[in-house]
Amino acid sequence: MNEMELAEKPALQAFQNIGYDYKPGSELGPNSDEPERDSLSEVVLRDRLRAKLQELNPSLPNEAIEQAISKLIGFNSPKLLKSNQKFHQNIVQGVHVEYENEGETRGEYVDIFNFDEPEKNDFLVTNQVVIQVGEGPQRKPDVIVFVNGLPIGVLEMKDPTNPQASMGNAYKQVTDRYVSDIPDLFHYNELIGVLDMNNAELGCLSAGWEWFSPWRYIDEEKDATDELPPSEVLIRGAFDKERLLDLIENFIVYADEDGKLGKKLAAYHQFYAVNSAVKSSKEVVPNPDENRIGLVWHTQGSGKSLSMVFYAKKIRRESSMKNPTLVFLTDRNDLDDQLYKEFKNHGLDAEWADSDNRVELRERLDREAGGIIFATIQKFQTTDDEVQYPEVNDRDNVIVVADEAHRTQYKSLATNVRDGLPNASHLGFTATPIEKEDRSTTNTFGGYISQYTIKESEKDESTVPIFYESRLAKLQVNDPGIEDRFNELMESKSDDLKQEMKRKWTQLRRVIENSEERTEMIADDIVEHFNNREIEGKGMVVAISRQAAVNLSKKIRDNPDAPETRVVISGAEDFIDDPISNDELKRRFKDDEDPFKIAVVCDKWLTGFDAPHLHTLYMDKPMKNHNLLQAIGRVNRIYKDKPGGLIVDYIGISKRLKQALDKYTSEVRNDAMLDIEEGVKVMKEKHQKVADYFAAVDYSDWPELDKLERKRLLYKAQNEVLITEEREDQFRESMKELKKAHALVTPHSAASDIRVDVAFFEAVLGAINSIEDSNNPDEMEDLDSAMKDLVAEGVGIEDLIEVTGFDKWEKEKPVLSDEFLEDVEEVEFENLQVKMLRQLLENEITTRKKSNLAKYESFEEELQSTIHDYNEGFLSTQQVIDELRNYAERIQETDDRQDELGLSDEELAFYDAISANTETEIGEETLKSIARELKHNLKDSVELDWTNREKIRAEIKTEVKAVLRNNGLSLYKHEDLVDPIVAQAEEFYGGAAA
Repeated sequence: MNEMELAEKPALQAFQNIGYDYKPGSELGPNSDEPERDSLSEVVLRDRLRAKLQELNPSLPNEAIEQAISKLIGFNSPKLLKSNQKFHQNIVQGVHVEYENEGETRGEYVDIFNFDEPEKNDFLVTNQVVIQVGEGPQRKPDVIVFVNGLPIGVLEMKDPTNPQASMGNAYKQVTDRYVSDIPDLFHYNELIGVLDMNNAELGCLSAGWEWFSPWRYIDEEKDATDELPPSEVLIRGAFDKERLLDLIENFIVYADEDGKLGKKLAAYHQFYAVNSAVKSSKEVVPNPDENRIGLVWHTQGSGKSLSMVFYAKKIRRESSMKNPTLVFLTDRNDLDDQLYKEFKNHGLDAEWADSDNRVELRERLDREAGGIIFATIQKFQTTDDEVQYPEVNDRDNVIVVADEAHRTQYKSLATNVRDGLPNASHLGFTATPIEKEDRSTTNTFGGYISQYTIKESEKDESTVPIFYESRLAKLQVNDPGIEDRFNELMESKSDDLKQEMKRKWTQLRRVIENSEERTEMIADDIVEHFNNREIEGKGMVVAISRQAAVNLSKKIRDNPDAPETRVVISGAEDFIDDPISNDELKRRFKDDEDPFKIAVVCDKWLTGFDAPHLHTLYMDKPMKNHNLLQAIGRVNRIYKDKPGGLIVDYIGISKRLKQALDKYTSEVRNDAMLDIEEGVKVMKEKHQKVADYFAAVDYSDWPELDKLERKRLLYKAQNEVLITEEREDQFRESMKELKKAHALVTPHSAASDIRVDVAFFEAVLGAINSIEDSNNPDEMEDLDSAMKDLVAEGVGIEDLIEVTGFDKWEKEKPVLSDEFLEDVEEVEFENLQVKMLRQLLENEITTRKKSNLAKYESFEEELQSTIHDYNEGFLSTQQVIDELRNYAERIQETDDRQDELGLSDEELAFYDAISANTETEIGEETLKSIARELKHNLKDSVELDWTNREKIRAEIKTEVKAVLRNNGLSLYKHEDLVDPIVAQAEEFYGGAAA
């Protein structure tokens, strides 16, 4: 069973089950009986495209259709993503053409897809299409999805039984190799899928691997079960004809952020939530008896703002809405600004009422139709002479969308909104779950129409878990005579003034602002804690006031070990000379490579601010309820190998945090926050699990050993892991879990306690990897950043691999030599000898098989049989080592034999293909002559187009028969030689098409 059987064929069948036509890639190629492509470089099926455009646009002349095709498939920019954006606009909006009609120039839009009636389009799935652009290499994507002849989808499959074929490798194959070698295919691409039997991820051009995500629903939210494989759920869910066109039309956006164009595709929870909101909107607008559309609760970090963008895009296209006016309300200027910019960046023409006063906002809302307006709810206040808020717009197709829909934010202002827009309908989005006792929110917006919980988000790896650590900085009175000194100071003052001063200066804010000792202590602790996190990213400090933020920022910067730290507050000019603008600070902090590492804030950036590389939030400000939950949500975004976010508490928020969480359901409460001690507990469990592999190994003093002793210790440790393949796999998985847990808990003292052990375990894993050199990006490139610089007693992991002496074989593989076998002989542990020999032999045979099928296929079969017998216990460890050494020596003999015969690699392969497949005695000189003639006559096969393999095979067979006849071999007696020679020729010369 391989990739084709376990991944590709089931996927093709799933497509056919939902109504797609299927045609193998070989039948589309230029050498097929009914070709649909004129050349290997052509990726659009022009005849299908032309036929569909004529069908969808029956009133337009052929001249207009041809003009549309030319515009549609022409590349308007040398930049791939820019051309892709233009293509997307053309298929969604139609292609504008001009043509002559009765002497007049007419302009029309040519429809490319029929979005209203999906079945009117042509859906084709194909596989193994050979594509070659110019003189570049030939590539063969596993599956391509065509709609009306346009290749809008590419799916790459991986063999789930092959540990080398990871999902990460498949992603890189598409986004690196294919995009580089066959970029023409991706000018038209809308969706990219990566699938195997047990996993399925969907994304789009320009999206990093961390932004590819599963697809968990089919027809509606939460309908898919674990009974269906993820790949089938993705195909039936996302590639269903109607949903696929919906995704293309309404759920793909482009954004120019910081001067770089990017493309975004809705995740599954956004797609189904928005469609539920649109469906509910159509039922409610207009409905005189019901104006509540519903409530969308998607946890923090799950793309709520982008969901609003998708909602606005789609609801405005609904004809039944009659060009609605959308009013987006927030309760803070910075949220208003952030949401408005989100819409503008994604191409929606929005209006921001930032500079409007209360009356000007009313004038903006008083319109006949259309528009997207952003405003803060505070602008819905009455003027001084008004008793009640006046009616501003009585249309029934006004939709008010509230961001963070909570009664504590809106209260009486919500009444003013309803008075001003009496017939409007109301939709709420929130990232914080509704309190159990809260009835006003559901009374205002209706019940949930979509929920995406913390647990679901973490399962999808769209957010990371949040952990809590208390480092409470307790305040104490260092001067016992302070009360007497206060009384002396206030002796001549009035009682009222005395009480006022006591109240003012015993406020927590005042105490913190003026406690220099406490500020310095916290600043130094933050610097030490942050520097020891060993996780790539940044930190944020939340101060109780603007003055406290300024003080804390200064003390942090005074520490010589501190990274670059900046204070981010409103009205900074009141505290700092020539402050850096907020926009510049925001730009720098969001740049993960910028040296600005720690931001000290008071209120800014605590809501609506996303910096995925932010991993630690240092809290020195009392907060409560949803404001607290929103603040801690700043650290739950995914970023590279970030294992989790951490809240460090200096002021004692744990009680208020518990109170905030207690207001919500137990599920939410349990998922929202984990104590760092829970992380420590998990880390210790993972540590013990790995340590158990080395129960028979004493590594307690390994950092003090000299290089030779370390080498022996590592050999012994590896031997304990390599007893069976299953044990090795389990060790690798246990190490992944330990590294994640250790990185998360660092710099907790418990993490420091096991640091030396973890470095030793890493050294063992590194040494095993140096044997295999798997090149698996999941293991070799995506190691936790916290482990990259891990050093124990000055000995790095690279040093430890080096002292084993096997790093050189990692660099020189595939290789077999006397020197290597001598090195293996020195290894005293038999399991490690088996591992090394087997890996090197498999690598060597795999490489050599391509150049000599006859010789190395038989080697491979013998090797697999030996390993099978060993795994089944039929051979002892020493017996299998002897067998493996024998194979290595026989391979070396083959090299010596080639030199003796004086043949090239290709000539020797043909020589062996003949000698291994005949029982007739053929002289050595005749064999050499045939081999040389075959190489000479078949070398032109390299230039042949191997996409039509049957035709090429027939031509090579004819040539082979001629060579055999020319050398006196009767075909009657030697017919069995033809196929092995052809197979070897195809291995040599037909591989480029693979």
